[in-house]
Amino acid sequence: MIPTIKFAAPLLAIALACGCSQSDGVEKFHIQGTVTYQGAAVPLGSIVFQPDPSQGNSGPYGVAQIKDGKFSTKVEGEAVVGGPHLVIIEAFDGKDVNPDYAPYGASIGSTYQERFDLPKQDSTLDIELTQRKKMKR
Repeated sequence: MIPTIKFAAPLLAIALACGCSQSDGVEKFHIQGTVTYQGAAVPLGSIVFQPDPSQGNSGPYGVAQIKDGKFSTKVEGEAVVGGPHLVIIEAFDGKDVNPDYAPYGASIGSTYQERFDLPKQDSTLDIELTQRKKMKR
């Protein structure tokens, strides 16, 4: 059984607040793929697909959990609208887990953000996290 990923709660709350129900009349698509860091699968994490308003895209956010380097909005998440997106990833190593302050281990780098133009169909997206893709805070 996959545990609920508590660190993703703020990102998931944002996504749900943006109206991610399938009954909202917006055409959505499922996306699956892999997330790696330095060539290795990211053990645990979350991925958020935010439509990029600076590129004229709007709609509900999509979300998925990352486990053993894999994610799927169909398995555990919310489908996405197509078009330009900001993809935001939180990645964790899954080691030295402490339920009080590090339930998923240590963070791998910082929050990552990258722009992608997602197709308007079910698709696959494989992402390699690198230092140049770190989101500035």
